[in-house]
Amino acid sequence: MAVQVSYPGVYIDEFAPGAPIQGVGTNTAAFVGVAERGVLNEPTKITSWEQFKSTYGPHPVPGTYLWYAVRGYFENGGNVCYVVRASNGAYQRMTLNDRINPVNNSRPVVQLRARQLGALGITVNVTDTPVLSNVAVYRPTAALAAQATAGESSVRVAAAGPITADQVANRFKPGDEVSFSTGTDRRVVIGVSGDTVRFAVPLSSTLLAAATMRLANTTTGTRTIRLRPAGAGPLPAGQLVAGTILTITQGAATDTQIVDSVISEVLTEGAQGGLSAFSYRVTFRSGLNIQLNMDPGGPAVTAMSTEIQLDVTLGAVVVGYPGLSMDPAHPRYLIDVLNNDAGGLLTASLVEPPPPNTVANAIPRTGAALPMSPVENGAAEALGSLTVANFTAAIDRLAAIDDVNFIAVPDRPTAAGQLMLTVQQHLVAHCELLADRFAVLDANPGADLFTTANSLETQRRGLDSTRGYAGLYAPWLRVGPDNNGPPILVPPSGHVCGIFARSDALRGVHKAPANEIVNGALGVERRISLIEQGQLNLQGINIVQVFQDGGRPMLWGARTTATDTNWHYVSTRRLFLYLEESIQEGIRWAVFEPNNLELWQKLKRTLTDFLLRSWRDGALFGAKAEEAFYVRIDEALNPFSEQQLGRLHIEIGVRPSYPAEFVIVRIGIWDGGSDVTEA
Repeated sequence: MAVQVSYPGVYIDEFAPGAPIQGVGTNTAAFVGVAERGVLNEPTKITSWEQFKSTYGPHPVPGTYLWYAVRGYFENGGNVCYVVRASNGAYQRMTLNDRINPVNNSRPVVQLRARQLGALGITVNVTDTPVLSNVAVYRPTAALAAQATAGESSVRVAAAGPITADQVANRFKPGDEVSFSTGTDRRVVIGVSGDTVRFAVPLSSTLLAAATMRLANTTTGTRTIRLRPAGAGPLPAGQLVAGTILTITQGAATDTQIVDSVISEVLTEGAQGGLSAFSYRVTFRSGLNIQLNMDPGGPAVTAMSTEIQLDVTLGAVVVGYPGLSMDPAHPRYLIDVLNNDAGGLLTASLVEPPPPNTVANAIPRTGAALPMSPVENGAAEALGSLTVANFTAAIDRLAAIDDVNFIAVPDRPTAAGQLMLTVQQHLVAHCELLADRFAVLDANPGADLFTTANSLETQRRGLDSTRGYAGLYAPWLRVGPDNNGPPILVPPSGHVCGIFARSDALRGVHKAPANEIVNGALGVERRISLIEQGQLNLQGINIVQVFQDGGRPMLWGARTTATDTNWHYVSTRRLFLYLEESIQEGIRWAVFEPNNLELWQKLKRTLTDFLLRSWRDGALFGAKAEEAFYVRIDEALNPFSEQQLGRLHIEIGVRPSYPAEFVIVRIGIWDGGSDVTEA
């Protein structure tokens, strides 16, 4: 908006160009497979091999390959990945319901889940175990020792038998609001000195000697009260803290609130009449919904905390969790206490979104926890009957993870009639649908190369991706086991993902991830001749080659399973994934901006700058920038009718750098000779 000028002077009008496009990450992998332990069907971010072992187990599950795939990923340069544990097991689940009445209307507020798979038969019972019970709300009083006239800002208090005037005055603290036995004044205490109590505002009427002063009755919305417990000493540590849930009661009036802060105050009169020498100034997170009569002669006002105990039973073993609160500020917050118990049987989480509730009703109801609805009693993992659905469900959970760039599924269904090809087809469809990730596929182990129904060629025909969102890799690799035994065969996808990450970090996503040593591989399932590889390569099957006996395996292929020849190369597809997602995120600021020439110019400059950097990095081909890309935003693309519909069309053309897959050297015999010239 232009600056509005009125008076003579200098006006500043700031402007900003379109924000530069920051390239997105390209080297984050995701793995789906079977693990020894770890949460099911939940993507977990892993940043080291040690973290993977501590999360999913120090050893592989016999006959499965997720463990080896992730190890191969980190061995080959991977830094970050997501892991989803696929399984046909299920957890026992229960809910803790709220206290709304009638009981049949109660709603879940906490979900409990067994840490181990299977129908374990865990039971949970909730009991009320208040830490503070019937603690008196402190309502001090004092008689005036002398007359205080209107306009004065302080009063002097009288001694009360053995209690000196100084000690009586000390009952009141800065911040207290007081009233008097005569008049209507309510004054806030700002200080106490000896027997004198000072106020923020002068008195409006005269108070006679022997008049009494006490805390003023509270109003609705009051957030601070004072408590004075029974006993001589202070409350034990942790009994009254931020997050404590207190119920305040006076007669039939009651209200439950959450403590925001607590200040301990020492009373110089000491312990008196069975009451402590300490008072506690309690400030609630929200104001009270009831009014309190603070006259010491009126009905008693008491406070009671609301803590609960969970007793978790499995067989003859009972584990108790006492003193739990439902507020996250409390040191015994139920969710944290259960989840931080390394040896516990359960994990806990809040129901989201929570049902609308008062503070009192949001506390779990006493009694037995209820089975999850529909009932989830748990099921043991049966590794011999894993289905396609177990893997596809795990793959689908990765849709919510935006920074995944390539995915591998090194494990496979084990149930009769369940085909790995179906899992791989689902993975390819997942990548095509989201259009921001690439599928790294494993060849079937032990398959013939050609012609048979179970050959590598046959598998490849079932994995077409028109625009090249997948690559198929063969053969399997020989690697060291997790023990001291002989080398074993594992699928290559984990190692290939590591090579993707390494190549991206060292050269960039535009470099074909091939002609790379496969770290951690001791050999291959079978040697494939260059003639055989030639036949497979043309079909888009990438081979790990060993060129000589004892040589290190090398990734020697960089083709996708595309049927559109524009997308034959892994580097081309992944370069466009990088460009498209970077641009999508980088120009999001333009949404809802006025669709005018100024916006078009900003976008063109922003996009040109980003593509120029990509060209200089070697991702785009051309001696000059204009030979490598173009950005078009004009009225031909954006007629007025399209602008009326809220649309802005941008056309970008880029010329990628294709890999030199076939290096052809023309060499011949040159007979030498000489040139003679006249000067």
